[in-house]
Amino acid sequence: MSETTLGRFQAFVLAGIVLICLLAPAFGTRLVIYNLTIIALYATVVISLNLLLGIAGQASFAQTTFMAIGGYGLAIMTKQLGLNPWLSIVLSLGISILVAVVIGMPLLRLRGHYLSMGTIALALGTYSFANASSFTNGGWGISGVPTLSVGTVSFRNPLNFYILAWVICFVSLAAFYLLANSHIGRAWRALSTRADIAATLCIDVQRYKLMVLVIAASMASLSGSFYVAYAHFVGPDLYDISIMINLILMLYVGGVRSVVGPIIGAAFVILVPQMAAGLEHYQNLIFYALLLAVILVKPSGLFGKATEARGIDSMIPLWLMARLRTRSR
Repeated sequence: MSETTLGRFQAFVLAGIVLICLLAPAFGTRLVIYNLTIIALYATVVISLNLLLGIAGQASFAQTTFMAIGGYGLAIMTKQLGLNPWLSIVLSLGISILVAVVIGMPLLRLRGHYLSMGTIALALGTYSFANASSFTNGGWGISGVPTLSVGTVSFRNPLNFYILAWVICFVSLAAFYLLANSHIGRAWRALSTRADIAATLCIDVQRYKLMVLVIAASMASLSGSFYVAYAHFVGPDLYDISIMINLILMLYVGGVRSVVGPIIGAAFVILVPQMAAGLEHYQNLIFYALLLAVILVKPSGLFGKATEARGIDSMIPLWLMARLRTRSR
C-alpha cells in the first residue's frame, strides 16, 4: 500500500472513529461508553509515546511515571490539601514538566538500549515508591477523589466524562499531527535516524530531545489525572509493569508513526481480552493468536510502514513484551 493510499485509508478510519464516538451515546450501552472512555484516555498516552518513540526515536518506558505524577498529584492535592481538582490537574502537569526536565537532561544523553533500561528503571522505581510510601498510602491507594465539574455540569455523569475524554484524545491527536508535520517534527525525525548527523545540520540534539520528552510527559500527565478523576481512585497497580507493556503493545499493534494507530491499538489491547473473557482457559491464547496474526500480516502494525518499526524493534522483542505482560498479572 503506497503512502498516499495509506494516508487516505487512515483518514477514512479516523472518520469512522469520529462517527462511532458520535453515535455511541445514542446507541451504546453503559459498558460501551465506559470502554470507549478508557480507550480514549489510554490512546492519549499512546499518542504521547508515538511522538516520543515513533517520531523522535527515543525508546522510553517512562510514560507510566508521568501518568503516576498526574494521577497521584490530583488525588493528594484534592484529598489531603483540599485544592480545587482543576487546579490540582494544572499543578500536577507543572510537576510533570519539571520532573521531565530534571530527569531528561541526564537521561537523554543515553542512547539505544541504555536509554530503554534507564527509563525501565524509572518506571519500576515509580511503581515501587507508590507501593511502599505512606505519602501515596502504599498498596491501598487513595480513594474518593473528588468529581470534576464546570459550573452546573458534573463529570460524574459517564456521558459527560466520555465527551471530555474524547475531546482530550482528539486534541492530542491534532497536536501530534501538527508537530509531526512541522519543522520540529522534521528535526525529531533526523534525531531518530542519526543524532550525530542531525548535529552536523545545526540541530540542537539535547534541546529537541528534551522538548519531545516534555511534550510527551505533559500528555501522559493529563491522561493520568483524568483517568483518576474518572475512576475516583489511584493506586500503584495503575502503573505497574503490565501497564507499561500494554502501552508499548498498543503503539506497536496500531502502527508506529501512524495517526490513528494509538486509538486502534488501545481498542485492540483493551477490548480483545474482554471479548474472550468467557473463555477463561483460552483468553490469553486468543489474544496472542490475534497478536501473532498482526505480526505476520503487518509486522509494522496495522497502520504503520515497514520502514518505521525500528524504534520498537530496538527496545524489546514483541513476544517478550507479551510474555512480561502475562507474568505481571
